[in-house]
Amino acid sequence: MHTIKIKKKQYAVGFWWQILDGKGGKKLVMEQARKVATDFADREYNYVIARKQQFGLSSDSPKLNRIPSLACALVERSRSTWIGMFCLSDEDNLWWVCAVSKKTIVAEGDQLFTSREEAEAHLKSLKAMSDWGNHEFICETFGDSLNHFDGLIKSSERIQPLYPQANNKNLLIVIAAVIITIACFSFWNDYQSDQLAEQQRIAAIKARTEAEKNKATISSDPGKYFTMPWNVSPTPLKFADAFLGAMHNTAPFNNGWKLETITRNDQGIYMAWSHQDGAEFTNRPSSSSFGSRPDLAEITIDYPKELTRPEQTLANKSDATALLYELTRTLGAKLNLTWKAPEIKKNNNKLLNQSLDVIAPWIKGEWKLSGLPTGSAISDVLFTQMDSIPCLVISEISFTRNQCSMEGQIYAKY
Repeated sequence: MHTIKIKKKQYAVGFWWQILDGKGGKKLVMEQARKVATDFADREYNYVIARKQQFGLSSDSPKLNRIPSLACALVERSRSTWIGMFCLSDEDNLWWVCAVSKKTIVAEGDQLFTSREEAEAHLKSLKAMSDWGNHEFICETFGDSLNHFDGLIKSSERIQPLYPQANNKNLLIVIAAVIITIACFSFWNDYQSDQLAEQQRIAAIKARTEAEKNKATISSDPGKYFTMPWNVSPTPLKFADAFLGAMHNTAPFNNGWKLETITRNDQGIYMAWSHQDGAEFTNRPSSSSFGSRPDLAEITIDYPKELTRPEQTLANKSDATALLYELTRTLGAKLNLTWKAPEIKKNNNKLLNQSLDVIAPWIKGEWKLSGLPTGSAISDVLFTQMDSIPCLVISEISFTRNQCSMEGQIYAKY
């Protein structure tokens, strides 16, 4: 831990932050904080900062008063997500790296370094674990740092002892008696019990260490835990190939029956004709059968789904949206586009009985184009244009009563 004076007021930096497991008050925070401190006893944590759903741990001399945390003081008035490297002393070459994601201080996002090189290396490591957008700040001097903090600081959570000293003499006597009793029992207990306890302690430390490594691995590449749907879907032009063939080779009338619809989806091609005056029910369009009623003849043609497409890089959400709307504008059509929240998976640690939320590094947009000019819809020029939009998937193309529409999904970074 290190303290810094800003406008004659002390602030603390250099904490290791953890997410609170469950919801509760100060008692639950202190219980979990002490448990983590015990698991990492070699770090000698003796101070804690409690926030709504997380807590920070650090160590220093046992004489510090209730100093506010600088990271906590910056959270409320700053952006929801940001990362920065700040000079805290020009003479001593002290550098502070702070990272906040969605108003939550990142585990290693409150660290102090005694050289710029170490700070830059840590900053690079944090940047590789998440997308910080354009919200990155570098303050080369202590004066630059003070200027950046100006107007953003709002004192809130303060440090407190992890193990408060009791002033009650009788309580101290009781505690001392308990400690002596436990010590005597420890010596009295047999060797096998001691060995079992040691093995359990080592197993717990190992499990927590493995959990931290697993968390870092997931954060560095969360995408590998999810299916990438665009990689197992055909390009728009390949998907539309069977539809274009049906459109070009099907006449408006067949044996007096009028073509009503041609639809291409994952199952293949569906075609339907409606009965017209004078048309024979026994002489329907080739290979068709009656549909839900006798005046409707229909046929379904299965097509294998082409699963290969060239490797594509996800575009930003704003760029993907712009490309779709520009395509709609040039076609003179109508677009309905809805972006969904990113997919979340649970990564469970059975040994620690904990789970980690793994968030997909992309979002899915559901889109539908309607009011397409017929000339564009039956031309491969349109679908060649759609091929140029990264990670665009078509799930259905429909030509019904001389009106063409299509729908599908698009995937992008957020």
